[in-house]
Formats: sequence, C-alpha cells, structure tokens
Amino acid sequence: MRAPADFAGGRIDAAYCSSCGDEAGQLRPYDEVLQVNADYLVRQQGLDPGAARELAGALLAGMPAWKHRA
Repeated sequence: MRAPADFAGGRIDAAYCSSCGDEAGQLRPYDEVLQVNADYLVRQQGLDPGAARELAGALLAGMPAWKHRA
C-alpha cells in the first residue's frame, strides 16, 4: 500500500487495505471481503463466479489478516 486510497478509509495509519478495511480502518467481515474480491475477478478477468470465489479465497489466505482462515 502506497497511496492513501490504498488504505482502509484513505487513512495511512490504517492496518488494512481499502479492500479489507472499512471507512474507519477496521477489518471488514471475511465473507464480505471474499465476495468483493471474487466480484472483481469476475469483472476484470472474466472468471466464472465459482472459480473467482475459489481464487479469491486462495489469495486472501496469503494475506496476514486472513491467514487464520486457511
């Protein structure tokens, strides 16, 4: 994360990125973040929704906030 827009709520002191955190800089629920990321993969990469959800889950499993979900 480099630019303020990359951080949750645009707050550079937020521990989470804008996809994983809310406007207050707090972590969003896992299922919400998973769906947002899956929707992005469908929209931007043309993936099937099921495949996008699986890939999003795998990507989130590599992130510190979600490692415990793997």
